[in-house]
Amino acid sequence: MGNGGTHVAMSVRRFAGPAALILAVALGAAGGWAWVRYPLPDLRDGPLPTVRLYAGGEEIAAFQGTTRHAQVWVPLKRIPRPVVDAVLATEDRRFFQHWGIDPAAVLRAAATDLRHGALRQGGSTITQQLARGRFLTPERTWGRKLRESAIALLLELRYPKARILEAYLNTVYMGHDGDVAVHGLGAAARHFLGRDLEAVHPHEAALLAAAIAAPNRIFGADRDRARARRDAVLEAMRRQGALAEAEARAAMGRPVVGRAGGAPLRAPYFVDLAREEIARRAGLPASGEVRIATTLDPALQRVAEAAARQGIERIEQRRDPAARGKVQAALVAMEPASGRIRALLGGRSYRHSPFNRATRAARQPGSLFKPIVYLAAFETAAAGGAPSLTAASLVPDEPIVVGSANGTWSPRNMDGRFRGTVTVRRALEESLNVPAVRVGQDVGPDRVAAVARALGIRSHLAPVPSLPLGTSEVTLLEITGAFATLANGGVRVMPTTLVAEDEAAPGRAVSAESAFLITHLLRGVMREGTGRSSARWGLSERTAGKTGTTDGLRDAWFVGYTPDLALGVWVGTDDGAPLGLTGAQAALPIWAAVMQAAVRRAPPREFTPPPGIVMASVDRDTGRPASFWCGGGARIEEAFRAGSEPPGACGELSLAGPADRILRWFRNVLQ
Repeated sequence: MGNGGTHVAMSVRRFAGPAALILAVALGAAGGWAWVRYPLPDLRDGPLPTVRLYAGGEEIAAFQGTTRHAQVWVPLKRIPRPVVDAVLATEDRRFFQHWGIDPAAVLRAAATDLRHGALRQGGSTITQQLARGRFLTPERTWGRKLRESAIALLLELRYPKARILEAYLNTVYMGHDGDVAVHGLGAAARHFLGRDLEAVHPHEAALLAAAIAAPNRIFGADRDRARARRDAVLEAMRRQGALAEAEARAAMGRPVVGRAGGAPLRAPYFVDLAREEIARRAGLPASGEVRIATTLDPALQRVAEAAARQGIERIEQRRDPAARGKVQAALVAMEPASGRIRALLGGRSYRHSPFNRATRAARQPGSLFKPIVYLAAFETAAAGGAPSLTAASLVPDEPIVVGSANGTWSPRNMDGRFRGTVTVRRALEESLNVPAVRVGQDVGPDRVAAVARALGIRSHLAPVPSLPLGTSEVTLLEITGAFATLANGGVRVMPTTLVAEDEAAPGRAVSAESAFLITHLLRGVMREGTGRSSARWGLSERTAGKTGTTDGLRDAWFVGYTPDLALGVWVGTDDGAPLGLTGAQAALPIWAAVMQAAVRRAPPREFTPPPGIVMASVDRDTGRPASFWCGGGARIEEAFRAGSEPPGACGELSLAGPADRILRWFRNVLQ
């Protein structure tokens, strides 16, 4: 069997140069020469390199250069002759005889259009379709049709038929595979047939050609429609002598089958981020093929997509029917030690909105920002500054008036209640606003913002009194990266989508001691605080994390981590309409489903205190040392920077050594 290149070489081309030029000028004038602002495509140059992205051994994308859509450029000489014949039979059987416009086809289409009083049939040649796809909008107007014709004529004047046909076959829109736009027959064969274009059979070539006119229908669920369109192409090929009678009948007898092996992973939001990183970091060759390994974990990505889909469905069942379809979710999972992004989701549907909410949507994090405030205080204390705050320190949860450039401000807790004096632990576990503002005032908003920047937050943070409550906008990738730094013992690494040898060197953002102090507090959030519902998934004892909820219940966040994986989830709407749910209600269930899958597959390491951290038993309510004589509340093992733990004596009597241990044991028995 021959190939497309041979077919083209054997074809005879008619070319009426002067006539075509005159007609191009006339059509250009009629169209107002509006098309001249579009540069003609340089079809003389070779295609950009084909970039193939892999997650493990699984190909997740193939595109030309750093273009956004799926595309694999196949030279015309490698395209099987049945593919070329099928396309010519359906789209432009007189391609090698006309000079860009087929008068007979135009007359047929014009008659139809006049009968209906509008543009119904285009009568477009392959050259016209190429001109339209590369330069013009899809609007159906007479002006656009004139500009399309003028550009087509100029293309025919400038390039040989083989070059035009190759460009068309490799750029024509072939529909969507899930959320991914597919361009060119090479990509369509891989996406919809599960094979390379060079390996397709005549019945598959006919199916690809049939899909050009209505790709999303042909590759949809209606197999009867697809069979009818495919068989019509095969019959046209038989009539034109491209297939023998027996070949055509045999091809018509073949079933219409799609891709084998189930739906492949596409992860379009991740692919977009990887494409941007490739453009920024990796120099691509002028042509050829490049295979690049990505950091994506296919299994975790599939779990993330399913969890987000189910989470959105659950949330929308609780909303007004008129408001459904607007809820969006974004997710980032990354390895703290390497910065490798293992899963990423930027919205509910890439096809409907390719805007990546994980990396580009800046939203207020609300209470999710509070750990950074206490981290700044711990770092300040370590440097010998004030306040000398510990997890057991007491902070007033009482009315406060804060001065600002706009007057005064009186922060309140979410439930409107004040609790008197509370420990830092309780303040963070219950996500109290007033203590966070007080600590932020003591440390200073500028210092809080500086620590946030050290953790990797690049969005502008306004150093105002409300900063501790997360009023400055950040992206999900930024805040997840900040928590990943905590999980990595205060060492920050750059998030990446590529497995590369030139990964950026890590840098210390905060001390290991301060990072562990926050982690120990955030483990309490999972056990006793706003994240305690994680116990339903068996995660409350294995993870550290924090909820985030903004004013008006507009944004819901949850970011949590183990030493091996940091995972962040945002749920909200693009227009900022109230979601009506907290971070624990909307974001945590999505987070928990993904984290549960991760820890089941690979049990995480334990959180281990670094040198310089000591553990001490304290009263949960007062923060004072726990002993027989001190307090009546529950005891907890609290983490302290060495030398900052509360003194051994607490009141009426101080017993040290064996006697104190005996009394502690006796008291526990009585409890």
